[in-house]
Amino acid sequence: MRSYIHYFFLLIFIPAFQRCSEKTQEAELLNRTEQVEKRARNFFNTFAQREDWEKLCSFYREDMEFEDIALQLKLDSLWQFKRFYNWDGEGDNFKKLAPDQEHLTLYSLVANDSVAVARGRVNPFYYYDQMVDSEWGMEFTIWLYFDKNLKIVKQVDWMEYDPVALQSVLDRVEKNGHEATPDWLDLSR
Repeated sequence: MRSYIHYFFLLIFIPAFQRCSEKTQEAELLNRTEQVEKRARNFFNTFAQREDWEKLCSFYREDMEFEDIALQLKLDSLWQFKRFYNWDGEGDNFKKLAPDQEHLTLYSLVANDSVAVARGRVNPFYYYDQMVDSEWGMEFTIWLYFDKNLKIVKQVDWMEYDPVALQSVLDRVEKNGHEATPDWLDLSR
């Protein structure tokens, strides 16, 4: 009789324990998703302000990967990414239309426990005294992949570039192949 009672309690408590464990895992996953979304929003807010280069770089791991689909560009470290974006080396060549203007506007951001995907647009700005305007779009989709410490380990950009930039990509690919580094991007140390 005792063994039946033990089995009876096991049949009741094991499923109840499993449900508690599943709820705990669901709560941890939800918490992690909220952390990824918050981190991604902080990243895009920093990007939108376009004032603190070191803070923007602090979101990444040193061994991060970066891919710009339209430019056919793949980079495999933070130092290469820094050479590509080069905010700290631009001086006064980049200017917002107004000091309080955000550099980008987010339309949407979705996240799970390790990835955030943002869709938005780059707002008009001056670059080397030339207005970079929205006639051709300037919309983007950016995928951010996060590690367990909420550092960006990979970023994939789908940017809508102007026709001049796209033609230079086509010319480079035709001349040197799609894996060639653009002439304007110096990746030497």
